[in-house]
Amino acid sequence: MDERWKPHENVLDPSVREAEREQVCALAIMAKAPRAGKVKTRLAPALGFEGAMAINICFLRDTARNIAGVDGAAGLVCYTPVGDEIAFDGLLPEGFALIGQRGDGFGERLLAAAEDILACGFGAVCLIDSDSPTLPAEALQQAVRELARPGDRVVLGGSDDGGYYLIGMKQAHGAAFEDITWSTESVYAETVARVRGAGLELVELPVWYDVDDAATLAVLEAELLDGVRPGFAGLEGYDARATREFLVVRHESLAAHEVVASTNSWRAWMTNAALIVLGCGLELLARQFVVEHTRFAMGFSGVSGWSAVLYVVAVAIVLTQPVNRWTLWIVIGFAVAMRAMTLFAEPFLSTDIYRYVWDGIVQHAAVNPYRYVPGDAALTFLRSPHRQVFDKINRRDYAHTIYPPVAQMIYWGATYFSPTVRAMKIAMLGFECVTVGALLALLRLMGRRSAEVLLYAWCPLLVWEIGGAGHVDAAVMAFVTLALLFRYKNSPVLTGFFLACAVLTKFYPLVLFPALYQRRDWKMPAVLVGMSAAGYAIYSSVGKAVFGFAGGYAKEEGIETGTRYFLLQVAQRFHGLRSLSVGAYVVFCAVVMGGISWWAWRRAAVEVCEQRRDPTLAAKSGGEDGPPMFLRVAMGLGFGMMLLFSPHYPWYVVWLIPFFVLAPNLPVLAYLMAFFYLFTTVLADGTVGRMFVLNEILYGVVVVAVVVQVMWRWCASGRVRRVLMRNEG
Repeated sequence: MDERWKPHENVLDPSVREAEREQVCALAIMAKAPRAGKVKTRLAPALGFEGAMAINICFLRDTARNIAGVDGAAGLVCYTPVGDEIAFDGLLPEGFALIGQRGDGFGERLLAAAEDILACGFGAVCLIDSDSPTLPAEALQQAVRELARPGDRVVLGGSDDGGYYLIGMKQAHGAAFEDITWSTESVYAETVARVRGAGLELVELPVWYDVDDAATLAVLEAELLDGVRPGFAGLEGYDARATREFLVVRHESLAAHEVVASTNSWRAWMTNAALIVLGCGLELLARQFVVEHTRFAMGFSGVSGWSAVLYVVAVAIVLTQPVNRWTLWIVIGFAVAMRAMTLFAEPFLSTDIYRYVWDGIVQHAAVNPYRYVPGDAALTFLRSPHRQVFDKINRRDYAHTIYPPVAQMIYWGATYFSPTVRAMKIAMLGFECVTVGALLALLRLMGRRSAEVLLYAWCPLLVWEIGGAGHVDAAVMAFVTLALLFRYKNSPVLTGFFLACAVLTKFYPLVLFPALYQRRDWKMPAVLVGMSAAGYAIYSSVGKAVFGFAGGYAKEEGIETGTRYFLLQVAQRFHGLRSLSVGAYVVFCAVVMGGISWWAWRRAAVEVCEQRRDPTLAAKSGGEDGPPMFLRVAMGLGFGMMLLFSPHYPWYVVWLIPFFVLAPNLPVLAYLMAFFYLFTTVLADGTVGRMFVLNEILYGVVVVAVVVQVMWRWCASGRVRRVLMRNEG
């Protein structure tokens, strides 16, 4: 069994019948391609989606190995979805073949599988579930013997939950699959009644069990780890080596974490005490931020600087120290308190929110928000009732709205209840709640601690730019985080839906597409394109004006001239590059981003193969293997875009914060906090000279952070190597 089956070589065609198979019984495993979030989802609460996929791989390996030892039989996998054959690469013994599933309902698929396998020339077929890794080999051998006897019959192996683990026949008898209440405790009894009602001989195999939830997982663990045979079992179960190894690794990891948790319980209370002190400090600084513009005391740079320091200390504590169930409540409590400080304050760092409110008001007046600039005479009737909003709109006399369709829908929804800044702020805080919920779900799925949501909830940049200024980037973060969550769950439709919502709120999340796209998946891009077309179609009555002030904004912000791009300015200071054009720099950026995407594409395939070769990697709890590749690539694309295009406003970088929560690293933390602080100093006055100095400091801090992180990891890996060498010695 050392040689392994290779993909695509043994896919059977039901239209090709081979006579030499007539004396062979096909033992076909009914299986889904092992993809996280698609298989064994009822085990996800206990194992996580990655762990559920890993144990599914173990089940498949053990069942296939069991089948390979049965005399007079040939091993098959009847798989779905068709087109995902590569997912079985390296999992099956030599000689196994594949055949695709077809049909809609479960009964239709079983009948079609029997028909197709028998059409290939096999004398009999047994359809076997992929959830019974310890199924006794004797039960399989008995099924083959019974079907080898002369005469027609149906062989049925019942599960203790009322279903069945095997059904075998020489002819495809539709009666065995008709009028069955699938996924219930009556499946076996109903099947027996249908078979006997059709006048067919029925042979019943010994009862066994399948593993599909936490309760049956416990039965499996007792059998494989403790040698406790199930009470109903009359035969010795299969040894299921791959599954046993997975469970051993999992239990060792859980035991280690329990020991650490018990010894660190008192330290968790120390963590809570420290976070309470830091939370109070950040709360006071949030209050100071609100009053600073009228009662100067520390200056904005003083408030931002101390806020950044306290936040970094809190991040270090929550990432490195033990926590308990009260830590999350402390984190959430102070996060709410910080934002409560800013909710009722008038925005003073930015006036963008007034445009949001105005666009909502215009839509409620049945006017397309892209049709007129706010100062147009056609909208005079809206000014008097909303004078406090109109008077504070920036670019009101020459700029059409720049915000895409989903952003406009958000503005319409927020102003439906009240056409005020406060209502818009509440809407943005609501999106923050969605982001926190999605982050908590992702942290749990990744085996991380819920308290680490502090990295988002306590970030002072969010308190200022979302709580204080009410920027629509709160919605962008919510949609992006939901897209990451459903990409983790392998739900392409919802991934595409939420990515489209993010792109149609602000354009830049489109850069995440290469990270969220999965090979051969047409659903996610189709949803993205379809929603984009539908979104703009809603406002298309204004023609090309639906794209608003995008072109004018590009000119104002130096995107066309190149004054926005710090790295371009640096390059132009070198001899020989002084005439480097904006177009050439944009091409350079495209090459860099394309390189990241290509590297991710290649690395993701390698990572999947490694996990298939060693599923026990996913048995380790606590996220030792780091975030999944797609998440690391998404963060790399987002961070790379920010560094290449050098935004001049702090709220443009807040969308990196959810990535920092899910994949904490020093360079992103340094970038966020340095950006936050520097843009509250005199260097952020908008002049070319000072902005260049600001970016020199900012990018210098990031470079130092990268060097420190690389050296830290190198030292850590060196310590690990020395420990391993000592152990081997």
